[in-house]
Amino acid sequence: MSKKKIIILAVSAVVVIAGAIAAVVLMRNFNVKEDTTTTATVPQYEEQTYYVDVPEYVTNEQSETITDPSGNALTTIKKVVKTTKKAVKTTKKATVTTKAPAKTTTTTTQVGNTGLVPNALTNQQLAGYRYNPDGNFYYTDDKDCWQKNAGYNEIYDNMAPMAGMFIDQIRIRFTYGGKDWMVQMWKGQYGFLLVGAEIGLYTAPSGKYTGSVGDVNHYDCAAKEDWLYMQLDCYFAKNNSGKYEKIFTRPYDKYWWPTGFVKGQLTDYINPLSELKVKGRITFKSKEMADLFVLGLKECGFARASSSTTLGNDTYFQDGADVWVLWANCYHDCFVGYTGKDSTTTTTKATTTKATTTEATTTTTKPETTTTTKAETTTTTKAETTTTTTKAAESTTESTAANSES
Repeated sequence: MSKKKIIILAVSAVVVIAGAIAAVVLMRNFNVKEDTTTTATVPQYEEQTYYVDVPEYVTNEQSETITDPSGNALTTIKKVVKTTKKAVKTTKKATVTTKAPAKTTTTTTQVGNTGLVPNALTNQQLAGYRYNPDGNFYYTDDKDCWQKNAGYNEIYDNMAPMAGMFIDQIRIRFTYGGKDWMVQMWKGQYGFLLVGAEIGLYTAPSGKYTGSVGDVNHYDCAAKEDWLYMQLDCYFAKNNSGKYEKIFTRPYDKYWWPTGFVKGQLTDYINPLSELKVKGRITFKSKEMADLFVLGLKECGFARASSSTTLGNDTYFQDGADVWVLWANCYHDCFVGYTGKDSTTTTTKATTTKATTTEATTTTTKPETTTTTKAETTTTTKAETTTTTTKAAESTTESTAANSES
């Protein structure tokens, strides 16, 4: 094994262990601190009313005091009502509630969990994690987290069960804009108290990995200029009830790693983890980039839906550069050396004109091998392929069909 692979293995182990430690810290402080209630005795009072005579000077319309012939001020008597309270023997008990003390220095109205960790993570991050009190879920702050320096490779998934994480994953790999890209989705059990989902966006220099068995395909976390607008919704059928409820939403925004985790536990840890579903939306840089992602979805077993609002299990819908996906049961095994490029189709372009003959140039999926063929086409209202002599021509026809379907 090369020195580079050994370093990658070591870094991967450190990352997984660090993630497990962070999860333990979160779970140890997950319990909610309840408000305390005490009972106090409140005395009752009986009100008594009486009158008091108060002298008052007599004045005219100009508020001047009126005097008698001797010069003495005239007065009158005014009765004033006074009330006193007299304690009686009967008492009633009042309930007094004492709030659990908050650990933060700012005042925040919370509708979710309270306690040391949720309160702290509402206003600042811990080990890259934050808490959303409105949605009552945890998430990674992908804009400012240590994980963005660790990159990604399949070893992370392979070692996840050692950290108590049992996860399904889908990997879509393609080449676009001079870079190798990978979009990966996860859903599953994170530790023994949290369930959730993730979407990760990763890049590597074009041609860095051949897809050969045994490759450690280590990607960098997408740089800021490559972040994409995404939305992530996660649904959970608690106690395997078959009734799915949305447990969190990461709103449509620019991310490289939208995530979410809530308190919960699966009843079945055998793939696929069908108690969880993930609905995602990704806006790619162009329609061509989205087309490549969709080709990968098809090879993973996803089917096309009629619209973004009628998604069924393991279906997608594409509208230009926008792709919506509902992921339920498809998954990839997590093992080192996953042959990434063999599972996706490299960039292919097919051109058709109103002429009776056109050329189509296609790059085969085998690395560093390029085949150019001429495909005879006859045009009436639509160009139809009549002759396919090599696998490259078949790939061109499939790419054309995929583009027209999208």
